[in-house]
Amino acid sequence: MVSMTDDERRELGQKIKTTRKQKGLSQEQLAELVGYKVGTISKYEQGYRIPNIAVLRKIAEVLECNLSDLAGTVEDVLGEISMFEAATESFIKWLRDIGVPVSTPLYDEDNKIEKMAILLDVDNVAYDIGDKIDDIMEMSKEHFKLLAKQFGEKVFDN
Repeated sequence: MVSMTDDERRELGQKIKTTRKQKGLSQEQLAELVGYKVGTISKYEQGYRIPNIAVLRKIAEVLECNLSDLAGTVEDVLGEISMFEAATESFIKWLRDIGVPVSTPLYDEDNKIEKMAILLDVDNVAYDIGDKIDDIMEMSKEHFKLLAKQFGEKVFDN
């Protein structure tokens, strides 16, 4: 959900908050069920941060609602899914380009939904990061910003 106006962010946050309260959950409970910190959930609800599509899917699943109930039309949701998938493909390509062995086999979950594992070989140990790729990409982005601040030369202020 990258290109949202301030009003759209607040509207999304309000939808999350309203649905959470209708389900009788506290922010702490939602955070625990989704696997995030309560501060992150609070920032989503206030419109200060925007959950990516994978996180929004988790929230919708926990709140037992449709993704479109939170994010808008089916077209909006599909557009976000498409952007997330493109970002994931780019991230995997980048990992391969820098020499990290990555494989992406497909498999069926118990409920017959086809999923893609993202297997990385790190020091001869295989790790499946498929279910956490959104978190890893977000952390990578934040780490990159820190590295840029540490090693980059400041050119101008925004």
